[in-house]
Amino acid sequence: MANPNRGSVTLQVGDRAYTLSYSINALCELEDLLEKPVAEIVKAIQTPAELRMSSVRAIIWAGLQDHHEGLTVKEAGQIASDAGMQVALAKAGEAFRLAFPAPAEGGAKTNPRKAKG
Repeated sequence: MANPNRGSVTLQVGDRAYTLSYSINALCELEDLLEKPVAEIVKAIQTPAELRMSSVRAIIWAGLQDHHEGLTVKEAGQIASDAGMQVALAKAGEAFRLAFPAPAEGGAKTNPRKAKG
């Protein structure tokens, strides 16, 4: 079962539920497959005109690896097709955002040094 507090999202395909998440290992696998740093991958996701279908398939494949290790890239493509490409990409995007949470409001507490007087 997906746990959004741990960065995972459920992708429902018929009666089968898949879990997408982007751990450090999953992101490394994605970078290796696409031969791009994660920052470039994020930029491509945010610019649909530059996003290739092979990249979409790779993103979904990498997101499945933490919970469905051993699935091939082609199997991930079939899962995305069966779920519906827009649905699969939206779920992957949601899991991707959970992997990079925004910092808490107010930022980290600091302990400023007292001025010596």
